[in-house]
Amino acid sequence: MKISLDLELKDVPGQLVKALEPVSRMGGNIISVVHLREELGKGRVPVHLLFEVRDSAMLDAIIAELERRDIWVSKVGEFKKKEKITLVLVGHIVDTDIRDTIDRINEIEGVLVADLKLAMPHPEKESSALIDIEVTRPEKAKEALQRLDSVAREKDLLVIRSLRS
Repeated sequence: MKISLDLELKDVPGQLVKALEPVSRMGGNIISVVHLREELGKGRVPVHLLFEVRDSAMLDAIIAELERRDIWVSKVGEFKKKEKITLVLVGHIVDTDIRDTIDRINEIEGVLVADLKLAMPHPEKESSALIDIEVTRPEKAKEALQRLDSVAREKDLLVIRSLRS
């Protein structure tokens, strides 16, 4: 499981290594480290870690060791990867206001039209658009697809979904 961890380190040399060592020693796989040295506050430096651990027991052991080393753990969270839905719209996409279609999907919290590729063979003919929609949770995917289906019916557009959507 991927873990996002916000730490606050003392502003003295060696603290970053002191924080990273237990993660590595206990089997965590460090993916990224953001050391925000310029954001010094309360004599402590914020650091953001992203790493993988086998299970929650391993995570608990790492956090206990960090706290034993006087490294403040200010935030712990499982890093959730966004799910991507790819689909095709066919019809008079531009004439029916593609910006409105995108806005109506994006107004759902946790949903974002991340990419759109438009193909227009002729201004008076139907066009097609390859659309990537990112969602933060599976139930948001269902809501986004329902909204898109509703907008497509209203605008007489054809929605072609992948077999996974």
